[in-house]
Amino acid sequence: MLINEEFKAIYLNYRIKDIIPFLKKLTPKDKQEVAAILKKNINKEWGHNTISVLAALACSKTKEEYEKMRPGYHSIPVELVDDLFEEYIPDWIGESHLFLYGFDYLKVLEWVQKEYLTLPDDIWASLLSSSSRAEEIFSAYPVTLELHIWLLFEHECSITSSYQNRSWKDVLKILVEEKKINRSRILKASLAAINFNFSKEHNTWFLEFFAYLEPGHEEILDLQDELFMIFHSTQYSLFPGVIKIINPIIAEKDFKTEDFLQATATLMTLPTKNIVNALLVALEKIAKENQTYHEAICLFLLPVFLNKDKALQTKGAKIIVKYGDLYSEKIREELTFYKEFLLSDAQNLLKKYLVEKETKDNKEERNYETVPWHLSQPIQSVETLDDFIFLSSQLFNNNENHHIDLFLDALIKLNDSFEEDHFSHLEPAFKAAFKRKETVGFQHLLATFLINYGLLKQKKKSQVLLDAHLGFPTLENWSEKRTPLIFKAYHQLLLGIFEFLKQNKKLPLLSVPDHTPCWISIHTLIDKLKIYQEQNEKPIPFDLQIAILRVKKENLKKGEQYAKQQLKEEYFEFLSPVFEQTYFTDHYEKEYLDGNFSWKLDYKKIYKWNNTEEVAQSLLSLENHKELPENASFLNYFFNSYHTLDQDDLIRALYTVPYFSGSVTARKYNGDLSCAMYQYDVKGNIEFLDAWMKLDLPFQPVHYLFLSAGLFHKDKTFSGIAFEVLINKAVSEDFNIQELGIIIGKKINFEWAPVKRFTDGLSGFINLSTSHNKAFERLLISILSAVEKPVFNLKKLLELYYELLNQNRTAVDEKVSEVLKEWENENNLKKIILQIKTNERKTL
Repeated sequence: MLINEEFKAIYLNYRIKDIIPFLKKLTPKDKQEVAAILKKNINKEWGHNTISVLAALACSKTKEEYEKMRPGYHSIPVELVDDLFEEYIPDWIGESHLFLYGFDYLKVLEWVQKEYLTLPDDIWASLLSSSSRAEEIFSAYPVTLELHIWLLFEHECSITSSYQNRSWKDVLKILVEEKKINRSRILKASLAAINFNFSKEHNTWFLEFFAYLEPGHEEILDLQDELFMIFHSTQYSLFPGVIKIINPIIAEKDFKTEDFLQATATLMTLPTKNIVNALLVALEKIAKENQTYHEAICLFLLPVFLNKDKALQTKGAKIIVKYGDLYSEKIREELTFYKEFLLSDAQNLLKKYLVEKETKDNKEERNYETVPWHLSQPIQSVETLDDFIFLSSQLFNNNENHHIDLFLDALIKLNDSFEEDHFSHLEPAFKAAFKRKETVGFQHLLATFLINYGLLKQKKKSQVLLDAHLGFPTLENWSEKRTPLIFKAYHQLLLGIFEFLKQNKKLPLLSVPDHTPCWISIHTLIDKLKIYQEQNEKPIPFDLQIAILRVKKENLKKGEQYAKQQLKEEYFEFLSPVFEQTYFTDHYEKEYLDGNFSWKLDYKKIYKWNNTEEVAQSLLSLENHKELPENASFLNYFFNSYHTLDQDDLIRALYTVPYFSGSVTARKYNGDLSCAMYQYDVKGNIEFLDAWMKLDLPFQPVHYLFLSAGLFHKDKTFSGIAFEVLINKAVSEDFNIQELGIIIGKKINFEWAPVKRFTDGLSGFINLSTSHNKAFERLLISILSAVEKPVFNLKKLLELYYELLNQNRTAVDEKVSEVLKEWENENNLKKIILQIKTNERKTL
């Protein structure tokens, strides 16, 4: 019988007893045939079984070939492998993790002892750490305790895992107690392991294991250099544990104080409270036991005053007062660099060290220069074919919103300048448009417009246009029923522009911004309208409406006079929405204009497998009409866009109606920020908030709600941007910080989000400037006035308020005083409320 037929017969009839004798007799050529059969049939006509995986083991020429044919989930009977190995052992077997991890450490060790294979150290560590035969592994072969057990400390493996309630910590400790392994060596190895750059989980395990062995003072002193080395790790979570281990020996005469201070020199600047607190405890112990280091300790801990945590600053100040020399020039001089960062309690404790400059410093108000979020820059129109071709190649890259406006304007301007060879230069734009065939929204609409323009103008159609002709509708028939209504308005705009192109009209597009990010000056719009007047042409309706919505509300009186001079009555009337103060309020619902939508806090159910949980949410009420009359304005379409916009279209909409962007902000909020536990699209939230700030407009109520969500956001990047916005706007006259405070207070009262997210962010900006401190106090007053009950971490809010009272030298607000009376019997609030009241008496 032929080899291939014999193998098929064994496999298909599952003759398991025949497979090993069959494999043992194969020549190298026969193995190639069997391997070819496996490759052809496995996962197609055949499934995996013991016969197939044994054949793959015996017939594969390389580890890679074997691992492609053998499934990771299928185990091989060990007795059959033993039988095969008596006759044949693949030379790659020691390299195949897939094969080796199917067997226990002891079985693999048995094969090694028989010289079937050799293994690298990392494989030994992995096999030993994952072995479940704890009772046998340490008595079977001497090499386990002599060599392999130490590899667990040198290679990342499963030492952190538990098997059948067996922990490696217990196993190793028993081996130490039974004196089967050297205690001193294992203590040193566990610390050395931390410097191998293992995962955080592994390094934590080794440090915990070191502590689990309960090292004595002498042992810790012998290993203090190794412990100090850990302070150079990037895994800061290890530091409190190391300090805890070191703490009992700090007072010992053999403790290397200088080395300890050098190793921990940068720790005091870390923001993590438990690390800094543990270090302060250690420093105080050093100062208590050794007078020589008093000044060094006081200078060492000064960076603690960069930390905005009240308890840490107070503890640091007390150490200086207790152990520092009041007349030390070094301490007094260095302390002056930190004076502006001192919180009130620390400042009071250290006032004798600061007395010489007190009079001068009190007269100096802390100032902060607010830098504009965005400096509006002129936008240059596209005038040449070369510039136009370059811009067209970037059209779908979402660089700047106004690039599309510039493109459409230049297309009208240069329409009759295109010759047939120019279309080859536009090929990248057509290809980019063709790739948008499966997209939705404005990208698909713009691609449809561009493809239809190419089909209209190019005489000999390029292949990409011919292909696109089949994949895109005509511009007239473009329609997407489930997309926001605003795209129907954009569609009407592009249809009007397409008619201009077909008729080769030379008229400027009115809605093109002339200043970033989206502004049109009134004089520019009047000059463009004058061109329409001179040619006796009517503007495209939605082009005119968008232009009016983008007009910057500056110099409007002069603009009105200029319009009357330049325009006839009919064309002047086009600008009535700009000059009539009540035009928009007469035509549209108030909340869509001023962004004052109603909102409420409640709970929504989240379903997880078979369980449900209720989470707090805050939703804005938005009503929409799904159908609009034929003569609906652009704003009607915009206000009733009831489906979610994607990020790029969202900012496009924001920059189309900058003064009335409340509804688009509301939709963004409801979609991504209404729930503090489940928040989405962090990148989009950042981009949207940045885009809004670039407009430099007064906040509407909905924008305060959006900002409040950012201030509580769990993503540090987004919350950081939100706090930058607060810092930028807090001292502006057009920013209602009390309104923001009320929103935040209501959310805190409802326990919508953890208070700590907000307080941690705000505390970093105390003493930024005198003006900011006063603004923050007003913010805290509004927040506390809206909180109706003691909530978790309310103490942190009160500590911030107490600090601001001290910095501003103001009395407690009457509304806050009332709520403090209601909370003064709460155990965790008694101390801080007493401090606030004591401070009030001092102020009075």
